[in-house]
Amino acid sequence: MTDNTDQVEFWNSSGADRWVRHQEIMDRSLEPYGQAVLQAARPHKGERVVDVGCGCGWTSLEAAEAVGAGGAVLGVDVSAPMLDRARQRAKARGLSHATFTVADASAHPFEGHFDLLMSRFGVMFFGDPTAAFANLRRALRPGGRLAFACWAPVAENQWFRVAMAAAGTVVPLPEPTPPGAPGPFAFADPERVQGILQGAGFADVSIEAFSPDFMLGPDLETAATHGVETGPVTRVLGGVDAATIARVRTALRDALKPYVGPSGVALPSKTWIVRGVSRGTP
Repeated sequence: MTDNTDQVEFWNSSGADRWVRHQEIMDRSLEPYGQAVLQAARPHKGERVVDVGCGCGWTSLEAAEAVGAGGAVLGVDVSAPMLDRARQRAKARGLSHATFTVADASAHPFEGHFDLLMSRFGVMFFGDPTAAFANLRRALRPGGRLAFACWAPVAENQWFRVAMAAAGTVVPLPEPTPPGAPGPFAFADPERVQGILQGAGFADVSIEAFSPDFMLGPDLETAATHGVETGPVTRVLGGVDAATIARVRTALRDALKPYVGPSGVALPSKTWIVRGVSRGTP
């Protein structure tokens, strides 16, 4: 068994509500990473796909377009509010073959065997990642494909460092989590990721760097609001009053000024695009 209680609680709290409220800007910010996952995953017509940590559904819906009505996409997430939004979007686009279930993918008993398992930043939060990926591998047919994006080391992700440093001028910051602990940067070490996947029954594991700029918003005001509402700073603002949040927002706005460009506020990022193949029997 794995223990992902903290993640389940957070993603069914006000944190999830904020992501739903800012879904459109989040889609724009994360689109390059989602496109990279889809390119690595290569969903084909008629395939059955699982999208782990699908959130408000952008990647699931794009995969559903690719597989067509003869295929099926199952989006899985622990966040009920975000999946409600995903269902609304699927209905609006007429994608009835995209369905969504509230579940912890690390232990969910998937029915049938899928052709493809994919995820955009949804697999770094498992309490026991080897056990979680072993469960996910059992959901795939032999030879089924795996493709996901995860963050590279925090030192190479300025979007995170700038936001946290700005917040730290106003509120105390928690101690950094130990390397490999569940969280955004749990898979920062590619050698560890390779070992986890091989231990879970995946073969032909490949890991490639993908380093676009992270677009935080089209302008400073939007970027600062986005930063305190949906970014890493939200984790350190729990329980603080509105005046303190406003001070953090001002500090973040000032810190982001050097990153304003013609297209908006963009900061360097680095991710890993990971691929693998299910080996043996389910």
